[in-house]
Amino acid sequence: MTPLKVVTFWVRPKGEEPLPEARALLEGLLGIFYEAFPEYAGTLVFSQSLRPPRYVFVYVNQGCAGLLPSAGRFLKGLLQQAFPQGEVRPYGRVWPEEP
Repeated sequence: MTPLKVVTFWVRPKGEEPLPEARALLEGLLGIFYEAFPEYAGTLVFSQSLRPPRYVFVYVNQGCAGLLPSAGRFLKGLLQQAFPQGEVRPYGRVWPEEP
């Protein structure tokens, strides 16, 4: 996988069933992320579409240029665990390989 400086994660259902209401789940997930990466505290925002398929978006606010690859991988893993019925897609800029 090409390392990215992630600015947005998009979660969409793999099948025909819409994603469940996720506000409480996402709030808890971001709490776990901030414990592991306190330097990003308060920089992430999430939203979920109201109508099916109820896509979920997690993105950085305007004060942050993106998550470095290690933080992005960690958050992607959390989202994959939280939404096993969903596909998690990161979007951002290609980042040079880490040593």
